[in-house]
Amino acid sequence: MKYFFVLVFILSINIFPQTERYTKGAENGYAWRRMEDPSQFYSTSKETYLASILDRIRLTGEKYPEIESLSCRDDMEKLFSEGKSEEISLEDIVCEIDKFYAIGDNMIIPIIFAYCHSIKKFAGSSGEELYNYKQEVLLFCNE
Repeated sequence: MKYFFVLVFILSINIFPQTERYTKGAENGYAWRRMEDPSQFYSTSKETYLASILDRIRLTGEKYPEIESLSCRDDMEKLFSEGKSEEISLEDIVCEIDKFYAIGDNMIIPIIFAYCHSIKKFAGSSGEELYNYKQEVLLFCNE
């Protein structure tokens, strides 16, 4: 009987595999969704995560050289120069990223790219531009 339960347990693990939280070493949509877990500490909240991205960019000027062609730095600068950045809250970006990850195929996309997709949307990119950006990101993720 004990062996039966062990066998059922092993089979259930294979039936319901855990999702991968990282794509190319960066947290993706599965990690983003995990931040919704009410048992997690506040420090893992979505707003805190996004604030850390902004602080890292602002304080260190950190770039992602391997993905520079997929960055949204120009879009961020456009929002700043047009004075629109003050109108966008972290909650607005969280909402956009939540919508982005509501599409199952997007789950493997790292959060930094979902963030950039949102920034591009706020900066006025067309639907076609957003689609093309997402396709480039998916190509990068699947390389």
